[in-house]
Amino acid sequence: MATAAAPHRALYSLHDVTPAKEALVFAALEHLRALGIQRLALLVVPDFHGRADLREFPAFCAQLRRALLPGDEILLHGYYHLADAQPQSAARKLAAAALTAGEGEFHDLSYGVARERLASGLDVLQTALDVAPTGFVAPAWLQNAEVRRAVVDAGLGFCEDQMRIWPSHGAPILSPALSFASRTPLRLWGSLAAAELTGRLLPRQRVARLAIHPNDYRSPHLREAITRVVTRWQAATVASRYHEVFQ
Repeated sequence: MATAAAPHRALYSLHDVTPAKEALVFAALEHLRALGIQRLALLVVPDFHGRADLREFPAFCAQLRRALLPGDEILLHGYYHLADAQPQSAARKLAAAALTAGEGEFHDLSYGVARERLASGLDVLQTALDVAPTGFVAPAWLQNAEVRRAVVDAGLGFCEDQMRIWPSHGAPILSPALSFASRTPLRLWGSLAAAELTGRLLPRQRVARLAIHPNDYRSPHLREAITRVVTRWQAATVASRYHEVFQ
């Protein structure tokens, strides 16, 4: 008897879940639910830029808990989402400049600092949301080998960068992520053009990821692009949680 081929899977995530972007976070959630997404990874920032400590926003946390569906999962997304040190090498400085506006918090952290910050972040999410995150995503996907080691020792199941998912036990999984840029008009229109191409190609991968940010919802053009990508992927992939990809 022939064995059925493994399905092509899609992972949908909403980054930068924070009270600092409250209206946009819930606008994104409303839109994604309307598109039929019932498995969503919410990347929660414990204290966005040092001015949005989740523990000080109980109404936001209660609304977020009510919005969760059984297929969702919570991921830890940095701690401050803001870099407190400049990368040392020219290559890492270039990556930081290209991928983030000074928000690569875990890009250059040592093991000890990363381990301490992960523990603090997990404590905040447990206290404020009463949840234990299943994994970790560094802001802007900028991390290093020491951070990945700290993630394993923190008891988290995985981390990821823009090209791979790193299970805490097992080989990394190739999984390019599609995201949008909106910091400048040039980035906006460039990402819209790129999304048309990559949005068609990525579902051919075993695992494709769509990373959505609250700021995407400042632009009706990006909202429409998200709708097109999700509609296309729903016809070609199975929406999944991370542990299903590892299996």
